[in-house]
Amino acid sequence: MNKINIHLVIMLFSVLSSLYAQNSEKNQKSILENYEQVDLSNWKLIWQDEFDYSDKELDKKWISQNGPTEHVLVACSRWRENAVVQNGILELVVKKETRGGQDWTAGNVWTKKTFGYGYFEARYKYAAAPATNNSFWLWPKFKLAKGEKACEVDINEGHFPSIINTNVHNWTDFDTAPSGRKTHSSNQLHHTLTAEPLHEIELKEVVKAKKIRLISSTPKSIQISELRIFGTSIKNFPNSNKPLPEHIENLVASNDVTITTNGNNSNALKSEPGFIADNRLDTRWVSRNSGDKWIEFEWDADKEIKSIQFINGWLQNDGMSRNLITDYKIQVFENNIWKTIHEYNLSETSNFGEEYHTYGLEWDEDYFKFYFDGKLYYTMRNAVCFSKTNILFSLAILKNNYSGPITDDLDGKSMKIDYVRYYNRKSGTTN
Repeated sequence: MNKINIHLVIMLFSVLSSLYAQNSEKNQKSILENYEQVDLSNWKLIWQDEFDYSDKELDKKWISQNGPTEHVLVACSRWRENAVVQNGILELVVKKETRGGQDWTAGNVWTKKTFGYGYFEARYKYAAAPATNNSFWLWPKFKLAKGEKACEVDINEGHFPSIINTNVHNWTDFDTAPSGRKTHSSNQLHHTLTAEPLHEIELKEVVKAKKIRLISSTPKSIQISELRIFGTSIKNFPNSNKPLPEHIENLVASNDVTITTNGNNSNALKSEPGFIADNRLDTRWVSRNSGDKWIEFEWDADKEIKSIQFINGWLQNDGMSRNLITDYKIQVFENNIWKTIHEYNLSETSNFGEEYHTYGLEWDEDYFKFYFDGKLYYTMRNAVCFSKTNILFSLAILKNNYSGPITDDLDGKSMKIDYVRYYNRKSGTTN
């Protein structure tokens, strides 16, 4: 890399890091507000389903799986009876019942019609429970012509309470690793667009403790670039996007602290627990990917703790933070038990199981552009998807704590789809 590029990278990192200086929730919303809005005046509506008909008419446009699901992560079979149209809504319903060799059932449907390049949009609610995968995606359900590639585009594989997952798979071409393991091209990202990168916790009273931890059940890995625990000597939180001044003590960086975790992410480049206390924003600790995750701090003697500040997520060069934490507890170890002194849950302020949102994709021969409520939040190159495809909706229950624990609370929950629409770009308009 030449000197000019190095200076540009440094300047870009400085500008993006400054985004953390504001209140993080407002920061995220302001970023979305400034993002490009899809202009539907440039598009012609070609096909739609508003589900404003009786349940039996669903079969005119859609096909159901009607059988077991063989995917290694999926714990449910899918049936037409679990896809119910009522009151202008298509509901994909979870039931606790043994059928098709699996202990749960749910619903999925795909279009009889195939679609090419255009703008796809659906408005729906997630099933309001962990362990669900609420999907709006594209996949060629019918036979591909010779030379065409099997391409899957996940417009959103939504996980409760408000995680958006995008992905583009090339299922035709595979690479072979030195170990002999075959892998396919994939661009999987999860986005928590309504969560907070900066958390600042002012405890109601000073806590004395030798051991404290942050524990989270966020469905994916959590990523923390800096975590600071302060005693009683500071009155206000320091600037989070600048190195901590020498006169302010971060107890996490004390000489007598021991930092432990219940697992690091082996796929993360240069992830170490100690990175959260190195006074740098360009390093981070990345937890394991599923189940509960925790990071614990222990000192030789009791410390007085008054406040906590931490930065989480993966800051992108577009100013957006991804992989944001959805829940956590701050706990201290007292009388041989962990006692919660602070709790955060994103579902209290952002719950896509209670809120309708739109999820959109603009697809052409060059790019995929992903939209949330009409706002462009992610763009990637199209290197593989050039053939006609079907539209699918599916509700799945995922094993292995992949999107949260499977509990009886799932029974009766449903993904609720208000509409799906497909547009072609009008002649004479450009991207």
